[in-house]
Amino acid sequence: MRKFILTHEDSIHTLLNYITGKLTLSKKKAKQLLDKRMVFVNKKRVWIASYQLKEGDSVEVIIQEQPHSEFQKDAILFKDNHYLIVSKPPDVITNGPESLESNLRKHFKDKYIQAVHRLDKDTSGAIIFAMNKDAFEQMKTLFKKNLMKKVYRVIVRGRVGKQTFTIDTPLRGQNAVTHIKLLKRGKDASYLEVNTETGRTHQIRIHLASAGYPVIGEMEYDRKPIEHPLLRQIPRQMLHAYQLSFVHPYTQKAISVTAPVPADFDQCLKLLGLEE
Repeated sequence: MRKFILTHEDSIHTLLNYITGKLTLSKKKAKQLLDKRMVFVNKKRVWIASYQLKEGDSVEVIIQEQPHSEFQKDAILFKDNHYLIVSKPPDVITNGPESLESNLRKHFKDKYIQAVHRLDKDTSGAIIFAMNKDAFEQMKTLFKKNLMKKVYRVIVRGRVGKQTFTIDTPLRGQNAVTHIKLLKRGKDASYLEVNTETGRTHQIRIHLASAGYPVIGEMEYDRKPIEHPLLRQIPRQMLHAYQLSFVHPYTQKAISVTAPVPADFDQCLKLLGLEE
């Protein structure tokens, strides 16, 4: 994290120009930092390049290490002739060029491997890949019928009071149900276990933000100033797909896999005194 205070000697007042000069970056690189929502002004996340700064403004920029997107063998949680379940690292996209899916295809020399569902780039955890077209369709059916149990671990801002509660506010006119269980409460943050009955886009992030407990590192639905300096340094949302449970479409056996939380998530828990 780099921090600057705008003084009367600073003649450049747009946010883009200011961080370009202070970090000696090209405008393209500086714009990428804004697009990734890695810049704070007066503790609030700001991503508008033309944002007008004024004297006394505090500007903070998160400098991220480059992600390691290469597939690691120890990331395999389950594999048979039909499915491959992998623990996705943060900062890697699920499918498309330079994705986890493309890395798996290269690693296993199998062009038919296909992601059955997606996790956001910033979200880590368990994700299912089908080894062939029929397996893909069978698993898609499980998801459509809500026969896949998905459990997430999440670190949020604020002290959650209840041990368990449910949010069922519809999203974009569709039914959406999120069940929340408190694992540990800290001074400024809480550690939760969440499972969803429905799989709406950004459901957990939207529901928790609406309840006043935005996901730490959340960049879209949390617009309030972030007072805790440690929380401003966290470069991605602390949301982890912890567990997947389902009945295997071919063997009819109950399958349950757990993806250990990654190092950055664990570090965040320690920083906030939320270790279990």
